Amino acid sequence: MTLTPLEKELLACVEELEKSVSACMQRQLEQEKALAELRSELNASLSTLHGALEAGRRPPERTEPEERKRTGFIRRRT
Repeated sequence: MTLTPLEKELLACVEELEKSVSACMQRQLEQEKALAELRSELNASLSTLHGALEAGRRPPERTEPEERKRTGFIRRRT
């Protein structure tokens, strides 16, 4: 069976589209792997940071309220 010129052109387009889709899917797979690695590194960093914060946590220091500052003026009620 012979193909018409239009069918040949359509077949060529489909083949090009297949190559493009395949390349796109390969890039997506690589990006998903890279994202999984980044997530893993982020979780490890957060875990280390959380451990450091827990180890360094101290009870809050109590501070005494500040006394009112004296201005030197005496108020008299009349």
